[in-house]
Amino acid sequence: MPATFKFYLREDRPDNRGYCPLYLRITENRKSKYVSSGIRLKPNQWNDGKEKVNSKHRNPDKLNDDLAIIRADAEQAYRDLKRQKQSSADAIKKRIEHSSKDNFFKLAEDYQQEIKQTSYYTWKQNRVAIKKLREHHGSDDLPLNFIDPAFLTEFVGKLQSKYKNKASTIHKNIASIKAILDKAVLYKLIPKNPVDDKAFKLPKKNSPSSKTKLSLKQIDKLKNLDLEPYSNLWHARNAFILSFYFCGIRVGDLFSLKWENVKNDRLKYTMNKTGINIDVKIPDDCKEYLDLYRKDDSTECDFILPFLADLTKKERKNPELVRRQISSWNALINGSDNKKKESGLKKLAKMAGINESLSMHASRHSFAQYAIEEKEVPVYKLMILLGHQNIKTTMQYLKTINVQAADEAIDEIF
Repeated sequence: MPATFKFYLREDRPDNRGYCPLYLRITENRKSKYVSSGIRLKPNQWNDGKEKVNSKHRNPDKLNDDLAIIRADAEQAYRDLKRQKQSSADAIKKRIEHSSKDNFFKLAEDYQQEIKQTSYYTWKQNRVAIKKLREHHGSDDLPLNFIDPAFLTEFVGKLQSKYKNKASTIHKNIASIKAILDKAVLYKLIPKNPVDDKAFKLPKKNSPSSKTKLSLKQIDKLKNLDLEPYSNLWHARNAFILSFYFCGIRVGDLFSLKWENVKNDRLKYTMNKTGINIDVKIPDDCKEYLDLYRKDDSTECDFILPFLADLTKKERKNPELVRRQISSWNALINGSDNKKKESGLKKLAKMAGINESLSMHASRHSFAQYAIEEKEVPVYKLMILLGHQNIKTTMQYLKTINVQAADEAIDEIF
């Protein structure tokens, strides 16, 4: 049966002044859904038989014009969905409610606001992809039905030619675009996600690149450097060492640690990226670096490392401000390998005779390598220590660190 549309005044839901909400009732295959018109009327202002606002309202003509537009939009949504063989009362309702978002960048803006509350890292990654797509399209107006396999293929070409992006980066960018288009499918704004179309093909990912990771001997070289106490280099070295001994803790979590997180020789905190609770024993070799920052008047609410200490109580409650501070300090700690102005971990590596371009994230890979290759920790246990939600993520680490193990296996076989 074809869909029917009827405006329906909910006289059973009056407000304190006696005004009732007016809904559009959508019925198809005996199933009904209601869409708010945004209009409230008193019962004597509504003609149910004609489905019109009567002259007892001070401005009936404007409201009736508004209702005509709502009905026309609903009927158009029904025709579009019927052509796509996706019509239902619920689908028509979703199409109407989200019709104002029939623009990729508008939908992306709403999606970003939503995701920012749960994952800042995903929000940040999406922001880069959206910016590239806007630059490629050259306009803020991008109708959803304009995005097809051919459009996406052109975009991939731009990522390769203009941005010199490798396959792994292109996959990340397209994953961000796909997540937003998935919302469009959910809202019945498009019948299917063009990223999933067989006509669209992503470039094959490169072989896993070799990630920077240090051996325990190299880490000892960093530990043995004679650095000026409380200098940026001193803090950078200590932060790297603490991250290594704290099972490769991520920068945001490390900088946010407070003394309440290190009670009774245990490290307890909740990972910001995944929400996983970590509770591990603190190694003895790590304690001397904690003691470097311990003060007689330290309280539980104090940060262990100094990077967020200058924020006021009010500023500490602002997640975005905290993230910016972490990002700023992370860049400073990682430093520059510019020969004229070396700084941070890049400079420390040279001072220690380490031929690697160091960053804070290298401590995470260094911990994983040491655990697997030196201590033969089972992959499942390593997954727990790294705080991964999926063992596949842990296996991605192993693809880049098991070179030595593979060489040893060859020696054993031959």
